[in-house]
Amino acid sequence: MADQQSKFPRFKKMKKQMTNNETKKRPRPWLRGVLFAGLVVVTLLAVGTMASVGAATGYVASLVKKEPVRDKSELREKISKWSQTSSAFFDDGKPIGRLRADADRQVVTMDNVSPYIVNALVSTEDQEFFRHHGVVPRSLLRAVMQKIKNAPEQTGGSTITQQLVKNAVLDNRDKTIARKAKEILLAVRLDSFFSKKEIMSAYLNSVYFGKGVNNRNMLGVQAAAQGMFGIKAKDLNLAQSAYIAGMVQRPNEYNPFRGKKYIKNGEHRMRVVLYKMLKNKKITKAQYEKARQFDIEKSLAKKAEDNAYSKYPYITMALEDEAASILLKADGHDPKKLIKAGKYGETLQRYKTEILTGGYKIYTTINKEANEEMNKAAKNDSLYAAPITYRTAGGNLIKNAKEQVGATLLDSKTGATLGFVGGRNFKENQQNHAIGNSAPQQPGSSIKPLLDFGPAFDKGVLSPESMLVDEPLSHSGGVYQNYTHRYDGPMTARSALMKSINIPAIKALRAVGVQAGLDYLRKMNFPINENDGEASAIGGFTYGFTPQRMASGYAMLANQGKFNEPYMIDKIEDSNGKVVYQHKKDPIQILSPQAAYWTTDMLRDVVRKGTGTYVGARTSGYDLAGKTGTTNSTADIWFMGYTPDITLGVWVGYDYDYRLPSDQRARIVWAAIFNAITKNNPELSPIGSRFKSEPPLSYKCFECNKVSEQKDDSDDDDDGNNINNPSRRPPSTPAATTGGPGPGTGGPGTGPGGGQTGGTPTDPPSSDQDGTGDQAGNGQGPVPPPPEDD
Repeated sequence: MADQQSKFPRFKKMKKQMTNNETKKRPRPWLRGVLFAGLVVVTLLAVGTMASVGAATGYVASLVKKEPVRDKSELREKISKWSQTSSAFFDDGKPIGRLRADADRQVVTMDNVSPYIVNALVSTEDQEFFRHHGVVPRSLLRAVMQKIKNAPEQTGGSTITQQLVKNAVLDNRDKTIARKAKEILLAVRLDSFFSKKEIMSAYLNSVYFGKGVNNRNMLGVQAAAQGMFGIKAKDLNLAQSAYIAGMVQRPNEYNPFRGKKYIKNGEHRMRVVLYKMLKNKKITKAQYEKARQFDIEKSLAKKAEDNAYSKYPYITMALEDEAASILLKADGHDPKKLIKAGKYGETLQRYKTEILTGGYKIYTTINKEANEEMNKAAKNDSLYAAPITYRTAGGNLIKNAKEQVGATLLDSKTGATLGFVGGRNFKENQQNHAIGNSAPQQPGSSIKPLLDFGPAFDKGVLSPESMLVDEPLSHSGGVYQNYTHRYDGPMTARSALMKSINIPAIKALRAVGVQAGLDYLRKMNFPINENDGEASAIGGFTYGFTPQRMASGYAMLANQGKFNEPYMIDKIEDSNGKVVYQHKKDPIQILSPQAAYWTTDMLRDVVRKGTGTYVGARTSGYDLAGKTGTTNSTADIWFMGYTPDITLGVWVGYDYDYRLPSDQRARIVWAAIFNAITKNNPELSPIGSRFKSEPPLSYKCFECNKVSEQKDDSDDDDDGNNINNPSRRPPSTPAATTGGPGPGTGGPGTGPGGGQTGGTPTDPPSSDQDGTGDQAGNGQGPVPPPPEDD
């Protein structure tokens, strides 16, 4: 079969590698004359009505003239640059499997296959292969005469070299005189340039053998050996070699996987091949008799899921995209320019084809055990509501819709993707909800640490003890509201983030500057739209983000403010074992270590006594920080959590926006995944690991003066905002906190302060956050329902 050729600048034409003993003299001039004369005769015999030999001669000359003169380097690339099946591997080198492709090919040389297969092919297809100069004129004339006489047995006349030309060099496979003339001349040219060993090796990789046990097209003898018998070509026995060699001319007719009839046809053909090998003195009579009795059917391969796509479909598809993007950039293409020109999708698809058929070895960062554990946990149906039927805002009827999940696990220090959950069932829903650009979701309040409070700390406009007033706040379209539909008055920045109150977060972003705040996200390659504005402070983006992208931002907080682009591919090798890509770390300082640490310290409180207590109660002993996120109408639910070592982001929602029956869902799934990972892979996040503490941030008043004014104006206020509560007043000097979890095994902290020892002011729990569960963060006692998030 004609093969695809690489059109990528990275692949230069192969250098001349022939040794002196491989160099051959060109055929004598008289041979060319004989061949040309033979072509004239063949043409006359074929058409039978030529007016004269001169006319026939002119006709053949015209055919030859149209064929371009191909030099040795071009022909070498044609017969050596085969498409090959690419493979992927986990972080420990264990195979993920072969990437999906319609065809399977693994390139081998003549030295790496059984001598039986070579002898079988020579005996059947071209007995004079090692003696002729590319073609056998006698065989050509015999084939023409058999055609004219309509003989019952027709031998074809094509040598192995001619078949190679047809399979690999000529694009046109039509049975015409023009194509045959070019085939003959190119066969002679090939034979003059390359050794018989090189030609045979190329031929072994070029032949099509039909579909194998897993219904994949088998290209080359290595694929045929594995696809039919589950072994390598070097291990084929005599009978198996004869069976494969017999399939060359009619692969479908002799395909044993099509049924009993075709096995019987194939076994008959096998015996014909064996007889020819005996006649050609390639085997003995005893070998012949023994091979004739071999049970081919019993030796056939059993069907198995032999490729990555069948077992790890989400991983396979994500790898194709990431690897294609890597090679695209390696070849000097700028994705932004391609997108602007409307050519990115088309170009990326070409590179995907290259990845699938280039014989690459792709080494990933995926931890096999962790990935399997997190997928097993996340796909537990008991964690989710039953499927529902509903109508979208546009009126479309969605039947039996399942809550979907996307989750990504990153190495906090490097950004390496250790595992991910693309969805609950790939056969039902192929959408990857964790990685890629096809399924971004609105982040809700999970964006607040990255866009609002972190940058505000970094810019020096806020500190954890800064006072902010939760009050009606106007915008161009009306007034901002909280998820709770009430305003709670003065509170610290720490308390505002712990309870996930909207108004203080918006005020924090206003203080930083909307575009200045968004620049923090841009530096981490968050896809910010030109229309994104102030509403982004509470998760109102044009498009949104994936769990992988969100997790990369939280990993930055865990990594002392240093951001690493999330990645899944560590190394790519080409078919020759050459490293064509190696991941290199390139961390970017986004927040100062102080700002990152105190944002983390505030997020500790979220899981100790804020909106994330469900998670905190189930992760005893870990130094854990995290944040909830809920969008309008509870259509998207998030929980982002991290330790010093790993970062896990979880999103839950329907593919078409609809209110989820529980806003706890992401917290429930997150806790199940985290515990499954750490139980079976404790080394990924040791229980004793702690965030590196930083000096306290300088105290910033922010709205403390406003609080004092409100106090003076409302001594008799009894509207429930508790403005006069002394615990809400800003400290006269910055309060010191340890920020870190308490020692021992009881979890973060042992007292009512959740590990705080310096008296940092925080809000007392509100009526629906009464703190009866895990205020101390020790995982003991009843667990309250999560407080409402915005």
